[in-house]
Amino acid sequence: GIIEAAKSFLQKIRALCDCYNAVYIADSVQDGYGRSGQFFAHNYAAVNADIYTMAKGMGNGFPVGGILIAPHIKAKHGMLGTTFGGNHLACAAALAVLEVIESEGLIEHAKKTGEYLFDRLSDIKEIENVRGRGLMIGFDVPQKLKDLKKNLLYNQHIFTGEAKPDVIRLLPSLALTKKQVDEFIDALQHEIISMREAVLL
Repeated sequence: GIIEAAKSFLQKIRALCDCYNAVYIADSVQDGYGRSGQFFAHNYAAVNADIYTMAKGMGNGFPVGGILIAPHIKAKHGMLGTTFGGNHLACAAALAVLEVIESEGLIEHAKKTGEYLFDRLSDIKEIENVRGRGLMIGFDVPQKLKDLKKNLLYNQHIFTGEAKPDVIRLLPSLALTKKQVDEFIDALQHEIISMREAVLL
């Protein structure tokens, strides 16, 4: 549902892990690799995890996953097991993704474009509770607009994510342009108006 953890919550977890010598593992499979406008969403809370899990954006569609381990955790032979690890093509894809993210400035781009998308969505009074960071944004759909996701798909050919029962999730390409944001907002508003008029008939 794109529910962001509070900075104080993440900082408290870090403090408790330090206090009890526990390992802080950050699930960054979905919000990592610049999706949030930072490489890891945890960066917003100014905390570092001991282990980060990664996938999805890591291969930009190519199936690959990995973990980052903090230097104080000493790696040793036999520490990690894997079924498909060491795939050369997957590693090449992951390296290529990092190169493109860096060369095209996609993390900063995702941050700025995400802020623009967030502001445009916030101006639409019919949707509720716009939230998220970067290009990982969600909003609540009231019951009277319950078919909004379906209508965007069938009428506008725009595919969005969802979280049941009433959240639309937006996780577009990190290369999304402001022009494409405007096109999406126009389509969204068109469907909202059409649904509102249908109710009045």
